[in-house]
Amino acid sequence: MKKLLYIFATVCSLLFVSCEEDITLDFDKNIPRLVIEGNLFVGETDYNKIHLSTTTDFYSGVFPTVDNADVSIKDTDSNTVYQFTNVGNGDFTNELFQPEIGGNYELTVMYNNETYTATSTLLTSPEILNVNQKDDGGFGGDSYEIAFNFQDDANEENYYLVQMISPVDNYFGVTDDQFTNGNIMNDMYFFDKEDLKPGDTLDHSITSISKQYHQYLSKLLSIANQSGNPFSSPMGTIKGNIVNQTNQSNFALGYFHIAKRNHYTYTVK
Repeated sequence: MKKLLYIFATVCSLLFVSCEEDITLDFDKNIPRLVIEGNLFVGETDYNKIHLSTTTDFYSGVFPTVDNADVSIKDTDSNTVYQFTNVGNGDFTNELFQPEIGGNYELTVMYNNETYTATSTLLTSPEILNVNQKDDGGFGGDSYEIAFNFQDDANEENYYLVQMISPVDNYFGVTDDQFTNGNIMNDMYFFDKEDLKPGDTLDHSITSISKQYHQYLSKLLSIANQSGNPFSSPMGTIKGNIVNQTNQSNFALGYFHIAKRNHYTYTVK
């Protein structure tokens, strides 16, 4: 059977391995699955879109985009439907769609006479309260230790997506408040002093996410870590929250999630 691959640009890509002899395995043909990338960040133009593509076979380096679909998002609190317009390359947008904190939304994608749906609730994300920097961090005391601190809400279970862009590397991870409920939490990073210098900037963001999305991202990150390469291909099928209402066995890959990221830029001292 053909191995189907789906790849999200922020997490993984094809891993090419060189060897002395090229070996081609004969996988049977199969029907590609629809991939729906519906991770929207409120107020961020580059992430206010739905991207559609299909899976491809193991050896192909091309992931076909889908432009002939009907895409909409419904505000289920007001019953307002926002139709998304295809702008090419598998992208569907609607500049009038401005989700609100606490709002509930349903994505509908109609493709090849089948209807796919998923739901998401826009959660409030915490603000970074302050940043602590230690110049003698790490086991040897020769690293920068930088912690971004935020207040966890004690009245509910909370799950977070944290992201960091630095001159050294980009970081993408998830965490929760299982052992820190209601406390000040910190997202901590260590940098070698030869890599990070005073005056360098760190772009940090934190996002409240649902428990289901946390579990989904944890699986993706676990597969990347087990491979020993964060850019390796997932070797199995990871289902998201998208349901094919017409034919459940023909499930789509991907996820629909709307979030509000809070950003904080820190300058190393």
